[in-house]
Amino acid sequence: MSRIKKGDLVRMSTHNTGLVGIVMGRYPKHTDTGPMQIGILWTGGSGKVDWEPEGWLEVVSSGGG
Repeated sequence: MSRIKKGDLVRMSTHNTGLVGIVMGRYPKHTDTGPMQIGILWTGGSGKVDWEPEGWLEVVSSGGG
């Protein structure tokens, strides 16, 4: 899996939500047992950044940065 980065468009690979979101940031895991958290601003969502485990996401379009 390629590393998800700020500006990428992503969707859930584990849930069929129909939503696409833009990556706003990354939150490093605190321990080896926790997953990397990715901040997503979902289109049609609440308007706030939601933090999702990186493993739940797939890149739809690269932000290029």
